[in-house]
Amino acid sequence: MQIRQRKVPTLWLVGGAAILLLLIGAAVWQSGPALGQSFSIGFVDMKRAFDNHPRKVSSERALAEFDQAKQREFQQRAKDLSPAQRQDLYRQLQQQFVQKEDELRGGLTQDIRAAVEKVGHDRGISIVLDRQVVLYGGVDLTDAVIAQLTSGK
Repeated sequence: MQIRQRKVPTLWLVGGAAILLLLIGAAVWQSGPALGQSFSIGFVDMKRAFDNHPRKVSSERALAEFDQAKQREFQQRAKDLSPAQRQDLYRQLQQQFVQKEDELRGGLTQDIRAAVEKVGHDRGISIVLDRQVVLYGGVDLTDAVIAQLTSGK
């Protein structure tokens, strides 16, 4: 194809058309909701929701008991070990502790995320963010999420 007496490869024309379509799509997307659709943004103070989870205290107690058991295990097994072996044993037990902590806290986090999803859906919220990333605006769903967690529904 020729434009102004220059030969322009077809690939350039296709690429230019694709870029133009992307720019138009970005402009339409930035202009707001299409066809009367609206969206709303909510936020949750995840730390406060975590601190108010009904199973938080029991999870922390279980983690403390697990930690004490691992410390006793280390003291018993480390008696006859070399310093390098003690260090390896300590690393293994520490890794077990971290896995247990992830397991216990992960369950709480999953509960909170499910409560956030339910509350957001029930209230018609399109996007829910963590409170730490919200500077201004949005609907605070924290109390409703805590109520959802404590009600157990």
